[in-house]
Amino acid sequence: MSNGSATDNALLLALGGVMRREIGADKLFAHVVDYLTQTLRADRATIYLFDDARRELVSVAAHLPEMNVIRVPVGEGVAGHVAATGEVVNVPYCEEDARFWDGIDDVTGYRTRSMLACPVFDDSGKIAGVVQVLNKEDGTFDGEDRCLLESLAAQLGTLLEETTLQRSSRYVEARSDEAATKEGPDLDETINQIVGRGEAMRDVVADVRRVAPLDATVLLRGESGTGKTLFARALHHNSERADGPFGAVDCTSFPQGLMESELFGHERGAFTGAHARRAGKVEASEGGTLFLDEIGDVPLDLQGKLLTLVQERTYCPVGSSRRRRADLRLVAATNRNLEELVRKGKFRQDLYYRLRVVEIELPPLRERGDEDLLQLVEYFVHRAARRHGRPVDGVRDDALEMLLEHDWPGNVRELKNCLESAVIFCDSEITPSTLSIPDRQATCKVRSLKGRWADQSGDARAPHPFADEPTFQELEARYIAHLLEEHGGNRSACARILDIGRNTLLRKIRSYGLED
Repeated sequence: MSNGSATDNALLLALGGVMRREIGADKLFAHVVDYLTQTLRADRATIYLFDDARRELVSVAAHLPEMNVIRVPVGEGVAGHVAATGEVVNVPYCEEDARFWDGIDDVTGYRTRSMLACPVFDDSGKIAGVVQVLNKEDGTFDGEDRCLLESLAAQLGTLLEETTLQRSSRYVEARSDEAATKEGPDLDETINQIVGRGEAMRDVVADVRRVAPLDATVLLRGESGTGKTLFARALHHNSERADGPFGAVDCTSFPQGLMESELFGHERGAFTGAHARRAGKVEASEGGTLFLDEIGDVPLDLQGKLLTLVQERTYCPVGSSRRRRADLRLVAATNRNLEELVRKGKFRQDLYYRLRVVEIELPPLRERGDEDLLQLVEYFVHRAARRHGRPVDGVRDDALEMLLEHDWPGNVRELKNCLESAVIFCDSEITPSTLSIPDRQATCKVRSLKGRWADQSGDARAPHPFADEPTFQELEARYIAHLLEEHGGNRSACARILDIGRNTLLRKIRSYGLED
């Protein structure tokens, strides 16, 4: 191969970008089979994943309009032979090879003349699946094609480890069960990078898949750490604007005076230090999706301009008198009680109604059930072990019990960080001592103090706040809870009053269990 390396690298870069997107499994694998046929100049391609429980290969993507799914027992046909032996098989003339199984051709009416099939291995060296290509455009597959498919299959195995599809067998199980029903499973329930198949998450994913193709504004609501940014990207990648940019703005991360410029950009000379024109996030997201995270923290004086963007899709850069049109889709997110902010006059009612054209509520981890939590534990432990090069045998039963008992006020983000820390500090197995889970009794005590402090406002008969001789940590927790209550949960405002960085405040909020 004179240009094999360059071809491999270009292909794998393209595959890597696709495999890490939050897109539906059907669309993800369709991208891969398209790459296979184009690169190897084949007529058709199929990707099988291995269903270990049933000892069979299940097609997850194929250029196969005649059938919804193919199931191949291990050892049967060319693909089954590859799964059983781990060998690469090149069949130049199928009718002359005893391993070729023509049963599928009999059903489809398609004639398979030549075939090249290769195993896909996971990180542990086990067979995760098989890729095969059919009918070379200009003859039969040769040694160069074999080397290319082997390289691609090896990289595909690595890339599958970056998805949520191979770690959980749910997708493969669904495909296996498809033949047992007339219509088969709803494969649209699966989105890459989103882990969890409990009822709550199935409903959310179904809503995302239903809304994504539309251009309607979406408001994502949920506690901190529930995955609002992940779902915003899923809305983008499964929309008609998927090829456009995805722009994200954290509305709490910029000083009030810079927020307008960050969103709408500015002209040269608009203010001191504006030496050149600068495009804002709105312009940078042209043709794609603009995600406004923590929308409840947008300053009141900027909400009117944001309303114009949402309502009319027009905006005006700072220092300019000419309005510009914005061709983009808007997705917003918040963990704040917007209705309460509207009632207090801190959030415009007209903007509130414009944002919640479609509203999707993300469930907290404690309401998603043990099955989802166990899947997340498996996924995060595996990912952290790969990332840090740590051999981890698993999670000990007593540690697993701790994980199941904790109520996870920081939700999926807290679980991910807890498990990554455990992977780093464990020897070979995650044990209770390696889990950075706050003491349950101490957490409950702080929450109790939080409620008691909040109940004291305006009550002249309330006990003295220091009557119980609190520790410094308990006193700090009370004060932070008080500030959060006073400022409607605005963490930036609380950080300014405490004269500490916002990230420092977030760490304290998490450690004191004040995220509820």
